[in-house]
Amino acid sequence: MKIINFIGRKLYKINGILRRQLELDYYLSNKKNIEISYFYYLPPRNPVDFILKRFFQYPFQSYMNNKEKEIVNHIPAQFHSDLIHFLDKSKTVITCHDIFSFIEKNNVKNPLLLQKYLISGLRRCKYIIAISKFTKNELMRVLKIPEERIIVIKNGVNRKLFYPIEKNNRDKIEILYPNHKKLLHVGTEEDRKNFITLLKAFYYVKKKIKNIKLIRIGTPNYPSLIKNLGLEKDIVYISGISDIRLREIYNMCDILIFPSLYEGWGAPGLEAASCGTPVICSDIPVFKEIYKDFPIYFPPTDYKILNQCIVGTINNIEKRNQMSKKGISIAELYSWKRSANNYLDFIDSCF
Repeated sequence: MKIINFIGRKLYKINGILRRQLELDYYLSNKKNIEISYFYYLPPRNPVDFILKRFFQYPFQSYMNNKEKEIVNHIPAQFHSDLIHFLDKSKTVITCHDIFSFIEKNNVKNPLLLQKYLISGLRRCKYIIAISKFTKNELMRVLKIPEERIIVIKNGVNRKLFYPIEKNNRDKIEILYPNHKKLLHVGTEEDRKNFITLLKAFYYVKKKIKNIKLIRIGTPNYPSLIKNLGLEKDIVYISGISDIRLREIYNMCDILIFPSLYEGWGAPGLEAASCGTPVICSDIPVFKEIYKDFPIYFPPTDYKILNQCIVGTINNIEKRNQMSKKGISIAELYSWKRSANNYLDFIDSCF
């Protein structure tokens, strides 16, 4: 069997969606009679080139290169669901991570006509893989996709990469602010990530705990607000790091804060759990589905309660140790090998 992954633009840096596919394919490629390939277009030179490549050349080339019989077409992200209009829908499956781009307010980057075009692709597809029960419910509730066309195949966490570093091995890594308590936030600062609530909470945390830093993995979107709150010296931005360094940072930080308003999954929370790092996160449905009773939950926009959660946890070593053990046990439930086997079982039974 040949599986073709239509991954869109060629990326020179692995994002969360491509990482998921590579993790699955690592296990699938070890199966007998499975051949995996990737179909993509080269990065555009300008906006006009993007439109030409993304919406004309790429779909046409997808159609022209899709003549084989014994294949399964896999579109790994809902952002490319329009390709179903050019592929054999009886041999095609789309993975949907979340439907945020379909319910997001109409804007220049995500115009209404594009939303409708992509949704029409989802509705035309014979089967859709949802990465969580929450995403499945959203597909049914908001986009009216019939339940029988949706299968849930959850993500995993790479426990060979993300694991607790023993204390006697920590002298081998570059230490990060050893005289400070450290909060961690991983990801972007787009609106739905709710970083502003964390900033407000951290402002009050600093009034009670002086020797504390907020470590940000990503790029800044709110330099003016950070300056107005007087937190320039207390928030440390780090980007362009390896997965190995990310593992080290998870291990060196005291708590991961994950305040999102909307997610389809939540990889940073599982990575932190797998490293034995406690998590404080918003009480949105998908987090409760994945993390169960491991984290401390707070109402997503209530920075005062978030402040209380942080202050009440950061210096409580016994509480953090209990959360660490529970987090590791939760991470053990999510295996990429199991996800790959579920994916292959689905492919075998439906195509």
